[in-house]
Amino acid sequence: MSYQLAADIPALPRVLIADDSRIVRASLIKHIEGKFEFREALNGEEAWETLLIDPSIQVVITDLTMPKLDGYGLLQRIRASKISRIRNVPVIVISGSDESAERDRAKSLGATDLITKGIGTAQLLSRLDVLTQLGNDPVADEVEVDTPPGSAAPTAETAIAPDDVIAQTENLLREAIAQRRDFVLLNVCLGVRHADDGAVLPPAADVSQTVKQLLCRTVRQTDCMRQSGDAEFIMATSHIHFDAARAFAQRICSALANAHLIKDEKQLFLASCGAVSLSEFGTDTGTVDMSLAQLQQIARDRAQAGLRHGVSGVVGPEEEAIFRKKETASSGSSTEEESAEALPDLSTLLQWAKEGRRDEVMRHISRFSADLQPLMTMLMQESR
Repeated sequence: MSYQLAADIPALPRVLIADDSRIVRASLIKHIEGKFEFREALNGEEAWETLLIDPSIQVVITDLTMPKLDGYGLLQRIRASKISRIRNVPVIVISGSDESAERDRAKSLGATDLITKGIGTAQLLSRLDVLTQLGNDPVADEVEVDTPPGSAAPTAETAIAPDDVIAQTENLLREAIAQRRDFVLLNVCLGVRHADDGAVLPPAADVSQTVKQLLCRTVRQTDCMRQSGDAEFIMATSHIHFDAARAFAQRICSALANAHLIKDEKQLFLASCGAVSLSEFGTDTGTVDMSLAQLQQIARDRAQAGLRHGVSGVVGPEEEAIFRKKETASSGSSTEEESAEALPDLSTLLQWAKEGRRDEVMRHISRFSADLQPLMTMLMQESR
């Protein structure tokens, strides 16, 4: 019996290229070789079979016109799959045509991105970097956030229309209050921290544009998303509970922070997400009297606090309290008791662990070793 461990565990992210043209496949491979591993398929059926047997594939690039099973059929199978890793895999559709009907149909079937056959190397690598980082996130399988089969994923051009989206978000909030559902607002702020002086500045415009396109393709049609500043984005939903929205936001922040959007080693890219929900202000959301402007300000203040403290991740009420205590302590006006309160409690630490925030957990884990020891002893005894 032979083993193919090297093929099963790729050293680089693996991309599946489905196109019946050898020339097109060769051109794409030339763009990505050395940065990504790749597998080839000559038609949709072959691509589908490859997806079934190779769980390491992180992105699919497919042509639309292929024999046996075309790109549309492949998209339908992927988005309708009962296997979550296949159903959620990012799919980039490549086309030599600028026909809007063709592009609209691909988007309606759940295409993550659309590119032309003349795309440049840098642009293609940038998109693949972000998509593979998003797919690699350890929280990715915990929350269903992909576009449902048969519904169009919003694009950068259609999703961000400030006046319309603000009105849509207001309606979403009113409906959530009337129907006693939770309403969650996420404010993502981007920053670049310089090692020399610790200053946090907005990233370059092209970085913000890349993030905007990613977020537009990530949120569902039933949610709202708009760009609210040069490097700020607001997302709102009333269709998932706060913990799920928080996990989604952490997944986005982790993907962005690890996507190598900044090449300078002396600069640290930060993606901080302020999170706020109606349920934070009372168990009966139907009686909560909070305006959209108030919620946005709370979420933005939390995101900005995350940037000041060099955090890539979610900043909710617990993290905000910790930051506030730290800032008070640094000003020299806090008592010893107030400084102690600035440390996370065990439930917050467990939440961070679930979200994969290892560095933050490890800074505080020793404080809880005595509290956790009886639990670990009991678990070890039970497993014997």
